[in-house]
Amino acid sequence: MAIDNLIDSVSLYVPRHVAFHGAIFPFVLLYILWSLTCYFTDYLLDLFFVGIFAIGVAQILCSLSCYWSVSFRCLLSCRRVTSPKEAVLVKILPTPNNGFTELVMLNTFQDQDLKTVTWFKYQEIKYIWNDDKKCFHSLEFPIANTIEQYGNCKGYNSDEQLSRAIQLYGRNRLNIQLPKFNDLFIERATAPFFVFQVFCIALWCFDKYWYYSLFTLAMLVLFECTLVKQQLRNMEEIRNMGNKPIHLYVYRNKKWQSLLSDELTPGDIVSITRTNNDQTVPCDLLLLRGSCIVDESLLTGESIPQMKESIENIADYSRNLDFESDKKLHILFSGTKVVQHTSPMKVLSSVRAPPDNGCIAYVLRTGFNTSQGNLLQTILFGVKHVTANNMETLAFILFLLIFAIAAAYYLWIKGTEDPKRSRYKLFLECTLILTSVIPPELPVELSLAVNSSILSLSKLGIYCTEPFRIPFAGKVEICCFDKTGTLTKDALIVEGIAGVEKDMIPMNEAPEHTIQVLASCHSLVQLEDTLVGDPVEKASLNAINWILTKNDFIVPKKSKIPPLKILNRFYFSSSLKRMSVLAAYKCTKTANKIIHIASVKGAPEVLKSMLLNIPNNYDSTYLELAGRGARVLALARKEMTAIPNDLKNLKREDLECDLNFVGFVVVSCPLKQDSENVIKELLNSSHMVTMITGDNALTACYVANELNFTRSSSRIILTLSETNKTWYWVSDSYKIQVPLNGNIKELVDSYDLCLTGDGLTFLNQNHKDILKKIIPHVCVFARVAPKEKEFIIITLKELGYCTLMCGDGTNDVGALKHAHVGIAILARGKEKLKLRKDMFANKSRKPGENVSDQMKRLMKEIDEESVTVVKSGDASIAAPFTSKFSSVTCVCHVIKQGRCTLVTTLQMFKILALNALIAAYSQSVLYVKGIKFSDSQATLQGLLLAASFLFISRSRPLKVLSKQRPLPNIFNVYTISTVLLQFIIHFCSLVFLVQEAGVYAENDSVNTTLLLSNDSSLSNSTNLDSADSDIDEFKPNVVNSAVFIISMALQICTFSVNYRGRPFMENLIENKPLLYSTVGTIMVILFLSMGTLQGLNEQFEIVQFPHEFRVILITVLTLDYVGAYVVDRLCLWLFGEGKFKKVPV
Repeated sequence: MAIDNLIDSVSLYVPRHVAFHGAIFPFVLLYILWSLTCYFTDYLLDLFFVGIFAIGVAQILCSLSCYWSVSFRCLLSCRRVTSPKEAVLVKILPTPNNGFTELVMLNTFQDQDLKTVTWFKYQEIKYIWNDDKKCFHSLEFPIANTIEQYGNCKGYNSDEQLSRAIQLYGRNRLNIQLPKFNDLFIERATAPFFVFQVFCIALWCFDKYWYYSLFTLAMLVLFECTLVKQQLRNMEEIRNMGNKPIHLYVYRNKKWQSLLSDELTPGDIVSITRTNNDQTVPCDLLLLRGSCIVDESLLTGESIPQMKESIENIADYSRNLDFESDKKLHILFSGTKVVQHTSPMKVLSSVRAPPDNGCIAYVLRTGFNTSQGNLLQTILFGVKHVTANNMETLAFILFLLIFAIAAAYYLWIKGTEDPKRSRYKLFLECTLILTSVIPPELPVELSLAVNSSILSLSKLGIYCTEPFRIPFAGKVEICCFDKTGTLTKDALIVEGIAGVEKDMIPMNEAPEHTIQVLASCHSLVQLEDTLVGDPVEKASLNAINWILTKNDFIVPKKSKIPPLKILNRFYFSSSLKRMSVLAAYKCTKTANKIIHIASVKGAPEVLKSMLLNIPNNYDSTYLELAGRGARVLALARKEMTAIPNDLKNLKREDLECDLNFVGFVVVSCPLKQDSENVIKELLNSSHMVTMITGDNALTACYVANELNFTRSSSRIILTLSETNKTWYWVSDSYKIQVPLNGNIKELVDSYDLCLTGDGLTFLNQNHKDILKKIIPHVCVFARVAPKEKEFIIITLKELGYCTLMCGDGTNDVGALKHAHVGIAILARGKEKLKLRKDMFANKSRKPGENVSDQMKRLMKEIDEESVTVVKSGDASIAAPFTSKFSSVTCVCHVIKQGRCTLVTTLQMFKILALNALIAAYSQSVLYVKGIKFSDSQATLQGLLLAASFLFISRSRPLKVLSKQRPLPNIFNVYTISTVLLQFIIHFCSLVFLVQEAGVYAENDSVNTTLLLSNDSSLSNSTNLDSADSDIDEFKPNVVNSAVFIISMALQICTFSVNYRGRPFMENLIENKPLLYSTVGTIMVILFLSMGTLQGLNEQFEIVQFPHEFRVILITVLTLDYVGAYVVDRLCLWLFGEGKFKKVPV
């Protein structure tokens, strides 16, 4: 059972004594036993050393495994216990995609009751042992006390209380300790692949490949040093994202003290004022007195400043704080900016007014437990996720290992037939063949593909905090969109008032009571002469030509209607779908008597039950308006006769009953300019699209129809009958009616389905089988709450679909987090796009700038671009992907990069597999004949191979998404069949050409003569006794030269044939670096085969081929290329297209 969202399980351990360590004690026994066995038997001395060497290697691997695997380390060096009193260490297994398994120290301290508290810290989060529940739990912060407890809190009155709180919670610090360069390098140098790479290099050294080995080692060390340097810079960036300490007033020991914010601890009382420059709220705070306007865009992506009110307006002081429901109105989050504050009108009885006249707040959470800390934690521990699918990679390597074992077995059998051949050399050669199956460059190449996509997305203003999700974008099957603010514009048009008269009336002719509701029922605030708040409310207030002034007074510009004063607000809630306000005005007709009114607005179906008298045309009016795409809000009011003296005692229910209907306000939401094109592109690229919105079903269906989500002629909505007894599917006009329990297959084939939140709840509770069958086929989900959006995404995932969710990052947070690919779009896109264009435009050389200065500037830009970490302001807690632009084109960009990355990864596996198989066989052929590549040949081959892989990883996606879907994983019919068939063709070519080369080597008396015949030492080396089979020195001949050229040609063949290109990314002709490297390598192969450049052949020690063999070589290689190309394209045509998942209905 998972402890929380971060930790899946924990295990307790005690370390064993060093002498009984699993990597020491058993091996000491083995050394002794092997030594005694060899001493008392007639085993040869070299066999004794071989045994000691084997035991030593096993011990080294066993010791390294303790670094590679925490579970293995626990098994060898620790003893598991059940009691935390005995334990010293804790093994932590995280939930998927939340970091790695770690072994951390268990700590203790004494609480105020002198009880020992056991705790540990994982990813900067503190966990404490609960002795009653017998489990660990995350630190419980004071976020669920009663409102009365918060209101009466006086902070810490003694140093003893404060020290206990600090001991429990720690201080408000986002400390990220930067490790040293050496420590990070050692960590990377002990990684399995690096150790394997060094092991391969050691084997090559034993085989006399000095240049190749040193070149490879230098490249590996240089690459690892570059990664370590980049990692340090990324961590520095993340550390800078944390809040810098600021001075603020804290109420301690019954007086206000000026302290740094990093000294705060939960339970403190602080004074918050408008922040200056880049200063942000230092921790999560509950507003006790006063009010604030907060910019949360850096944290949530919400571009509209949010109004925050104190808890003194909460009527029920006995209730507990509900963090989830109260956070939008009463909680200030760490990392946000206070752009305006209003000091409290009167002082709390328990706390004096602060010296800076700020708002009084209570510290709820600090450090990494805050919302900003959660974001930093995601980024900090998310950068380690740039990995391939480890299980698939392992399975693929094991698949290739079968062929390598066959090649090594062939070599061993053939080699042991010669009694004079060194078994040491034979063993070394077999080991080299086995290791060739795991390309040392595999992890590097796979990381490059993902990092390249991250960089490309960042240039498009899209930032990723969880890189491991990028390949998922290539597998996306269902794209889900929020409607308001995502597909439609924020700039709204108020069309008029409906339901009051027969026809819709313009806003300037609206009745007085309607105007009063529109003027008072909103949550707008005035910020430095700027009106901020919900776009619908801003548009409505501007349409009636009223002005909001300070202290919540609303004044008409020209009308004779009396001004209004807002006394109390009950804010809009997604779950309640309504808002209500208590307002007052002076009635001039009754000697300036103050009249109190309740103004309410919300969803028409919700307000219907609150009305005193319902007009006959109520339903038909709003349904007709919603059916043509308008956003419709019902307006109602009543005069309040009895008002409590203390407005805190006023309940929402007192306002929201016995209301008089005063009309529908009709607002049109124009589509964003590129919404239609994006949806069209997604539909044409084999994606399903779904709208998930909180808006009215008919409005949502209208927008869906405009964007081609649905067809109006066949659209049906799950509706409850008027008798409230049965549910059935019905069209907008009620012309089509389909029973709920009808034929599901016929239903989804014949109609476009719309499901409301109520319908979703009904099906989930009563007909889960029907829901699971139809939910992938629903085109529109309307009137759904945030939790229901989350449920829809989770259900689609459980059905096996790869999902994408795009929303504005506020009400959609849960759905964005649960989707495989969640994209939060921000609303400040246009001006940032302009800046982005200017930035790229200015990369040309500036006037008066010399070449040296230009190079320095470009190098600096390249250096800055290499930092792939997401910076402050670029990410949000809303989603793994954040777009800085408000356009939904970011969805297409992410999918394009995802498909490109996915296809690049799959083609890399194909190429690596074929190269490994070719290398295994070519090496076995050479070693059987006592021949090997020269040092320079191996170096050239490795260099060209690395360059080709680098250029493949830099492939760019096409501008338009393809209708064809990529294959989602390595193991599929296409990949297996094309690899095996291509290998058969290459294998036959190799066998034939090696046999032909052997014939010419036997018949041609000059087959061992180098073009560099004047080199006496090299000439003498060719006359050595043929019995010397240890091949300590390289001896060029026709077979060696032929196999080298064949291997080079076949490897370049695998690159060019298996490069996927269109329809997912640039083809070979468009990928200029890869094209140039491919053509260059082909030219080198031709020159070496033809012998036209004598110096080149001398450099790489290639013998002169007979004319007849040269013709055969070039002809066979050409036919091999054609055969491989035809086989691959045939397999691609038959099996190469990804299939869309279908749920049986």
